[in-house]
Amino acid sequence: MIQWSRKFPYCRAIEDANSLSGGTEIWYGDVPYYVKLVGIPGTLAGDILRLKSDLDFSEEVAKLPLIAFDPEKHFKKSTTYKQEIRYLLQCRGSPRIVQLLGRTEEGALVFPKFKRSFMETLLSNKDQGRMQNIRRWMVEVIDGVACLHSLGIIHRDLNILESDPLVICDLQCLHSTYHCQPFEIDGGDYGNFSFASDVFALGALLWESCFYNAPYSRDILLDNPPPPPFRDIFVACTQEKPEDRSTLTQLRVMYEAIR
Repeated sequence: MIQWSRKFPYCRAIEDANSLSGGTEIWYGDVPYYVKLVGIPGTLAGDILRLKSDLDFSEEVAKLPLIAFDPEKHFKKSTTYKQEIRYLLQCRGSPRIVQLLGRTEEGALVFPKFKRSFMETLLSNKDQGRMQNIRRWMVEVIDGVACLHSLGIIHRDLNILESDPLVICDLQCLHSTYHCQPFEIDGGDYGNFSFASDVFALGALLWESCFYNAPYSRDILLDNPPPPPFRDIFVACTQEKPEDRSTLTQLRVMYEAIR
């Protein structure tokens, strides 16, 4: 049964899924369509809510080229949203966005295998040209975000993998993690996400780059801004009102001015 509704946060759906009784309802699926699921045991909806099944993406996945999966070269993952496949296909050819190579025989999505995550990169570069590394990393990510925005895509969370240049991954583009969530989403209305929301996430990424850590909350992020020369850039990214945040072009200029 397809209906219109404001989507509940995905993490809340997962939490509720473990304790559903017959008749409990939840909204789940791709923007702008939402599927009304009733937690009746033995039904597809009930299995989805109990993490035993998922919506059928076989038609979209079947269109992808078949890849001979090699664990030494490839990474694979199952897909949860049609939107992720659509965005990955839109970003084909971009050196700033993780590239979808195709599918396995079992229907998993196949990507190039990367050495490590961005957080692992941070931890391994603490004493190696710290300021210039951060400057370079952030410019590379800004260019990746600019690519997404040129295609009308709002990432919302900015997950990064080590590469040359760095690449943005995880294009589900549905919600933001605790410390990356901008003020405009506090009411739970995901319709308030905008390009400026990604600028807030860039501020969170800058904080992580400076402190080699992910804060437990947005308050910790905002109460402990990075030191100069990155403090002003962080403040420009994390303004409460979206319209007060700097643009990607302005941020790039600010980073390039750091010597």
